[in-house]
Amino acid sequence: MVIISIPTIFDPTLAPEGYHVLHAYTAASEDFGDWEEFLKYDLEKEDGEFEGNCYKRDYEDMEGYKKLKEDKSQVLFDAVERIFPDIRSRLNSPENLISIGTPLTHRRFNRRGFGAYGPGVDSDSDTWKLLQTKALGIENLYMCGDCCFPGIGIPGVSASGCIAANTVVGVREHGREVKRGRKMGILQ
Repeated sequence: MVIISIPTIFDPTLAPEGYHVLHAYTAASEDFGDWEEFLKYDLEKEDGEFEGNCYKRDYEDMEGYKKLKEDKSQVLFDAVERIFPDIRSRLNSPENLISIGTPLTHRRFNRRGFGAYGPGVDSDSDTWKLLQTKALGIENLYMCGDCCFPGIGIPGVSASGCIAANTVVGVREHGREVKRGRKMGILQ
């Protein structure tokens, strides 16, 4: 699943006039093992020892990183192309900014284990069992948010809320309630 959001639809001040911000990502589906080879440069000092929680600032200069990042990003561009068929040609202009994050980016900036962008919890862990509402023994409890699928960020948390809502009332009833909320002016 690829989640796409365009926050400038609701807040045009996030980009210069005539431009938009488009955010596309997959939720916790990236194999961190593909990126592990780059970690050996993170904390190493000259003597081969590791230093604190210091992460390498830039992997771009490392052989193979740019190509792997480019290859892995294609699934995102393919999904965006289904909505905007000419997106790649639109992005070729030098004034456009394309910023592709990787699990290493998320590990550095979000401090998420293994660079998870979503619920990066081991399926055998006690934490995961706690996130399963049946295990809590509370009837009619539905969870959504940062540690539920599809994970962190406004789009992911919003999507998890929609999944919980659709579980409770079904997609059609949920759609009717959204329309009702818009008519009442409580939803955009």
